Amino acid sequence: MIQIRNLHVRAKHVLLHDMNLSLPAHRFICLVGASGSGKTLLLKRLLDRLPDGMSSSGEVISDEPLRRGLDIGYIPQQYTDAFLPFLTMRQMLRDTYRAHGRKIDHPYIDDVLRTLELDPTWLDRYPGELSGGQLQRFAILFAVTLKPRLILADELTTALDPVLTRRLLDWLTEYQHQYGATILFVTHELGPALHYGEQLVLMQDGRIVETGTPQMIEQSRHPFTNSLMQAHRTSLEERKSSCTQSYP
Repeated sequence: MIQIRNLHVRAKHVLLHDMNLSLPAHRFICLVGASGSGKTLLLKRLLDRLPDGMSSSGEVISDEPLRRGLDIGYIPQQYTDAFLPFLTMRQMLRDTYRAHGRKIDHPYIDDVLRTLELDPTWLDRYPGELSGGQLQRFAILFAVTLKPRLILADELTTALDPVLTRRLLDWLTEYQHQYGATILFVTHELGPALHYGEQLVLMQDGRIVETGTPQMIEQSRHPFTNSLMQAHRTSLEERKSSCTQSYP
């Protein structure tokens, strides 16, 4: 479990306000909020990688030591910055295992490649030879390479089509159960959070507005939560209407 207590992050002004949150182990937790709500900043604080000029106060306490790469897998929103342009994907994958004294788990990597619909021959390509969507999927592969116990996923489905998005989130759920991992999935969409999340954390303007199970969020009376639910229902109705018009 990770405990966040009285956490503030500041630059010229306060960006994250008095955050108190428990992240239970072995759970699929969804952090939901609009752009600028502080979701990515919270992940960077958990990684102890705040940008220059920012400082924090408060505590982030873990039951066990967590080492990035080995225990923590991070899927950044700016996934194009996650690769070395002069190395192929295979070379970077090999270096990841070597850095932690591990041998490549070929069956596991092959399974992840299939799930992400990544052609194994692409491992021999350089980052500049891959599309944005392919790079994003490779960022996911590298994040789970060493089977970490905590995965921080920052808007990991932005460049993926709906079918692959569902397949990936289904696989992450299976990964969570198989390896006893904790998934912290950052998204601006309430739909996937309600479907996959066991605990939802709603953020607005650098503050935690509400936390709870999907059922609790659906029944909430908080104005911000109600506005998210209304937008979600409207989106569902629009999709149903579009399908009806396309297929009379």
